[in-house]
Amino acid sequence: MNNLFEDLGALYKALLDAAADAIIVIDVNGRMLNFSNSAEQLFQYDKRECLGKNVSMLMPEPDRSLHDNYLHNYQTTGHAKIIGLGRDVRGLKKDGTVFPMHLSVGKARIKDHTYYIGICHDLSEYKKTLSEKLHIESLQNALFDAAVDGIITIDDKGIILSFNQASEALFGYTREEAVGQNVKILMPSPYQDAHDQYLKNYLTTNKAQIVGIGRDVPGLRKDGSIFPMRLSVGKAQSEYGKQFIGVCHDLTDYQNALIELAKAEQRYKSIVECQGQIICRLDPEFKLTFANQSFQRIFECSEQEVLGMHFINFIPGDKQDMQQVLLEVMSSKSNAQLHCKTLMIRKSGNFNIEWWFTKVPSDTGIEEIQGFGVDISEKEEAIREAAFLKNHDALTGMLNSDAFISSLHNWMNDSCYAIFYTDSNHFGLINNRFGFDIGDKMLIEASRRLKKCIKKPALFCRPGADEFIAAVEISNIQEASELAECLLDCLAKPYFFEHDEIRVSGKIGVAIYPNNSTDIISVIRQAESVLPRAKASQNNIAFYDPNHHSAMQRQLDVEQRLRIALEQQLLQVFLQPKVSLDSGIAVGYEALLRWADPVLGFVSPVEFIKVAECMGLATSIDRYVLRTVFKNLKRSSEVNATVLPIAVNITSSHFGEPSLVDYIIDLSDSMAVPLELIDLEVTEGVLLDMGEQVQKNLKKLRERGVKVSIDDFGTGYSSLSYIRKLAVDAIKIDKSFVDDMQNETGCQLVAAIVAIANAVNLDVIAEGIEHQEQRDTLLNLGCRLGQGFLYAKPEFIETVLFNND
Repeated sequence: MNNLFEDLGALYKALLDAAADAIIVIDVNGRMLNFSNSAEQLFQYDKRECLGKNVSMLMPEPDRSLHDNYLHNYQTTGHAKIIGLGRDVRGLKKDGTVFPMHLSVGKARIKDHTYYIGICHDLSEYKKTLSEKLHIESLQNALFDAAVDGIITIDDKGIILSFNQASEALFGYTREEAVGQNVKILMPSPYQDAHDQYLKNYLTTNKAQIVGIGRDVPGLRKDGSIFPMRLSVGKAQSEYGKQFIGVCHDLTDYQNALIELAKAEQRYKSIVECQGQIICRLDPEFKLTFANQSFQRIFECSEQEVLGMHFINFIPGDKQDMQQVLLEVMSSKSNAQLHCKTLMIRKSGNFNIEWWFTKVPSDTGIEEIQGFGVDISEKEEAIREAAFLKNHDALTGMLNSDAFISSLHNWMNDSCYAIFYTDSNHFGLINNRFGFDIGDKMLIEASRRLKKCIKKPALFCRPGADEFIAAVEISNIQEASELAECLLDCLAKPYFFEHDEIRVSGKIGVAIYPNNSTDIISVIRQAESVLPRAKASQNNIAFYDPNHHSAMQRQLDVEQRLRIALEQQLLQVFLQPKVSLDSGIAVGYEALLRWADPVLGFVSPVEFIKVAECMGLATSIDRYVLRTVFKNLKRSSEVNATVLPIAVNITSSHFGEPSLVDYIIDLSDSMAVPLELIDLEVTEGVLLDMGEQVQKNLKKLRERGVKVSIDDFGTGYSSLSYIRKLAVDAIKIDKSFVDDMQNETGCQLVAAIVAIANAVNLDVIAEGIEHQEQRDTLLNLGCRLGQGFLYAKPEFIETVLFNND
């Protein structure tokens, strides 16, 4: 070691000990020959503890164990991992602390001796600072991306430095597309052209137009669309120089809401502008959003002066009482009314107003306060007007629903009264074609006609839209019928408006008090409930009928439960065998649908099929049966059970659908069930006036091997001409004809049906065979196939196909 220092000289020894970084010199065996002062501070060892020892003592595992092997490999192969390169590694202090450092190693050869000089630079503070910086940047990025508004950072040249996720959604650019671009790509003209100069002027003069202020500006999306936004800009000084942070809030929904609010207010104003009393609306901050002409006249101000003004500014002196009143209204339930009297200001001086405040929802969904005010100088008249608006329709002057019912209770006695409920047909089209103003004028004229038409005492109501209610004392039902006709006639007369002549038809539902009900509300509902029946009648008048009401209620119950039955698969498919009348052996089955509802009990197919056709569910029911039949035929084939053709009834509306044939073929292909195992039965009504689609369906089905039968033959429109032309395979004699064979005429009719079928080469199947005598007679008449209780009652499909032991 002394020879080494002699070689290095005093200058180099001073350099080693004065260096800020730790310097360690080792020989080819890894023994430390020099340990600088900085190395003592870094590793916490005294140089006397280290000199002569292996340098691996300053390394944590696994580097410690690998060091000598690595040094040997280098000296053997000359392949370096650190020597002459440098890298970040870990060091081990005397107290066991592991720390990061940068290690640079150089090789020196002096007088036949090889030495390695290592320079160790402590990275602890650097790593800590870097980690904290990355953490801060991560939090900042997370904050930016979590923000609802777009946040964009630019430098003093206008170049985009950061672009958060909300900015991507707002402007349509990805972060990769935006960063590095000038921010003016997000601005339409003329802002785009002026931006760079504006930024330059600000940096020169420090005079801000947006920075630190904020303003509403237009934004430009990637697709070229322009939208309104609120731009707030802040300035920041960072290690990279001046930066500007912009927060962009999309105002599209806000401005659209303002437009819609303006439309709703215009409609509202057209109704209440002509009212004599003061009417106004206040937003949640108690600013005026609407003031009718009476408000402007009484308060001696224009609409421009008053809108947006705080309502309490019209209160002289202490405003706390009015502020409390408005707060109570705003915190109350909707429609709750609060009444007060207060002194208010106008240009000519102070005056007293009596107010009725109500919280109401606006068309935009924001709750507002509606105020009705009356000048107390005309108090009595004003009170009557306010009460009128409270109890009457503002457009026609008729009673509203609540006031009408209340008045009926006080007005009616033990006499008989007719309740007339009128409704116009397609009145909405008139509003769409001619506008709401014309529609409102028609409603006003209609109310005038109704009052004029009834010559005796009556109460009138406009419950809403184009509906009116009239209550009149009558002596008999005939009088009620005549009054209904008179009301319809007066409403049907043309309405003239400038160059337009408009006609509108109507309908009237009538209920009688106390005949139909002693409850006034129920009688009104009864009159309203028969409006659909009135529309379907010839004279557009319908009287409430309890029996019809019960039938309609039953139909409604069946409708509701039938939808549930389809969804929950509560409908069951039963099979009844078709047999050879000669042998009694089954040759096929007919699928019959049964429904035992947990609420309604057993519902007859005759009832629910008719309801299904009215509801448009017939196709769904047919396909439900078809799927069930195909699934069970597939299962029968898989278990090698006896498989016979099964006939499925198809409703009249479904048989004319173009998709019917494809649906059946798809079921056949997907389940590998031959179509020869499927028969279809349709009523003769489907085939009588046979359209092109029905003919196509018949042709395609029979070409694929599906047999088609006419069900319930003879009960509808049977004729020789259409039977001769029909592309079907069989006709089924209805049970009613089979039952009538006990007399001669019945036998002759069945014989005629069999003869007709034989003449056109159709099979004949008799339905409803219950007695041996019927079977014998049918055989004698030439009928060879039949079904009925004589042979088997319908049973659940799985029982028939798989448990028929």
